[in-house]
Amino acid sequence: MAGIRRSSTHSDPKTRVSRRSPSLRARLEEAEATIRAIEEGVVDAVVVNGANGPQVYTLEGADHPYRVLVEQMPEGTITLDSNGLILYSNRQFAALVGTAEDSITGSDFGRFMAPRDANLFAGLADTAALRGQSAGELDLRGIRGGLIPVRLSLTQIDLSGMKTLCIVATDLREQRRSEAILKDEQLSRLILEQAGEAIVVIDTEGRVMRCSESARKLARAPILSNQLDAAFAFGGPDGPVNAERILSAMRLGQPMRGVEATIRNAAAGTSAVLLSASPLFDPFNALLGCVITLTDITDRKASEEALARQTEELSHANSDLRQFAHSASHDLREPLRQLAVFSELLQQKYHNKLDPEAVQLIAYTVDAAHRMEGLLKGLLDYTQATGSAAAPVERSDPNEVMRKTMATFGTRIAESGARIECELLPLLDVHEIHLTQLFQNLIGNALKYRGEDPPVIHVAGRRRDDMWQISVTDNGIGVPPHYREQIFHLFKRLHGGGKYSGSGIGLAICQKIVQRYGGRIWVESAGKQGARFVFTLPGASL
Repeated sequence: MAGIRRSSTHSDPKTRVSRRSPSLRARLEEAEATIRAIEEGVVDAVVVNGANGPQVYTLEGADHPYRVLVEQMPEGTITLDSNGLILYSNRQFAALVGTAEDSITGSDFGRFMAPRDANLFAGLADTAALRGQSAGELDLRGIRGGLIPVRLSLTQIDLSGMKTLCIVATDLREQRRSEAILKDEQLSRLILEQAGEAIVVIDTEGRVMRCSESARKLARAPILSNQLDAAFAFGGPDGPVNAERILSAMRLGQPMRGVEATIRNAAAGTSAVLLSASPLFDPFNALLGCVITLTDITDRKASEEALARQTEELSHANSDLRQFAHSASHDLREPLRQLAVFSELLQQKYHNKLDPEAVQLIAYTVDAAHRMEGLLKGLLDYTQATGSAAAPVERSDPNEVMRKTMATFGTRIAESGARIECELLPLLDVHEIHLTQLFQNLIGNALKYRGEDPPVIHVAGRRRDDMWQISVTDNGIGVPPHYREQIFHLFKRLHGGGKYSGSGIGLAICQKIVQRYGGRIWVESAGKQGARFVFTLPGASL
């Protein structure tokens, strides 16, 4: 009876698999060979969980030198499958995006792509699939969200029958920084070259590191890399303004602003400049040097000195003129008064003995003497109005001045039947004597140049910015448009002395008084429908 011999030992898995399926046995042997190769370092293997379960990708042991090369190269390198999954990454790419190698493999490359450059990368990938290679610059996104400028070189590779995309990423951050520095350098040079002022940059040793074209012209000699003190021999009211003094101020945190200095040059003589200096610090707040700006004020200083001389000469001339006018008007008025008095006495004593023509001639003489005396008084008032305000300005009450003015013209007001209305006026920062002259001239003109109806005069005041605007309005004969400027000139009159007497000085005095306090005066008139004289003066709020 035949029997079945059984082995004394259990059969191994390979024996059991081989009995069931020769194909399974072959696959098992292949897997075992792969594992042995991985353990011995002959091949690399990557396991990716795909839609069909775990997949193993290997690199044959014969390619080991190339694998070492990829690991050692400075650029980041990754391999993608057709779905964008990362099959392989070297340590440089992991460092580039700021994460570990084992967290990259098997992940989607899209997580490292800047969203704005996704379409650009898709175009590069399509080009590589069509032509085998492509390249372009875009931004990756680091694991912490920062953008990383890179240049990607894409190559389509057939790996064991599977289409893969090999990408080499070159970090462009240092290049971009260098480009930015270069642009800043070019911009700095352009600013220096185009600057209208002279600009000099010195280090902590006082050596010129940079300078503008204007600085070279001002020095009239090469100054780059030379000592500042050798290029510019600065002098000042407090002694030399040298590099040591400037740098000492910078170390103390005291920037220099608008320091007047002089530059002595054998070829060009002495130049005047305004010197300003600001410190230059490194990121650690250590002093690197300073930037010096030189503004050439030679012409301006010469103009200021010439203007000062002319002003002084003019002041002396005006002073002499005022003294002469005062003396002349004072000395001449007395003989004129005597002439008028003697003429009147002659007329009274010999009135019955003189013929009518002689009496008329004496009357003309008296009238001329009185008019000349009035003219001299007006000139005296004018010179006093144009003088400098030596005494401190006092605050005056124009309401009180108006009351006195109306009392002065009491007889003329009564004779003409005039009505004068005055609103409450503010206190003004004007000498009372000048305010009196203003109101007496303007009210007097309103009473003099009246029409057929009794005069109506209205005085008002209102605030205009930092000045008070005072107006004197009448219903008189008005001022023609072409005379509105001329009437404020000296000796300018609208009418002859036949109907309206006067010297033609009153409004000129008003203008000088107003200008003396920083104000102005003008007239508004609609023909023969009256006039409105307006002037502005400083004063207090109501």
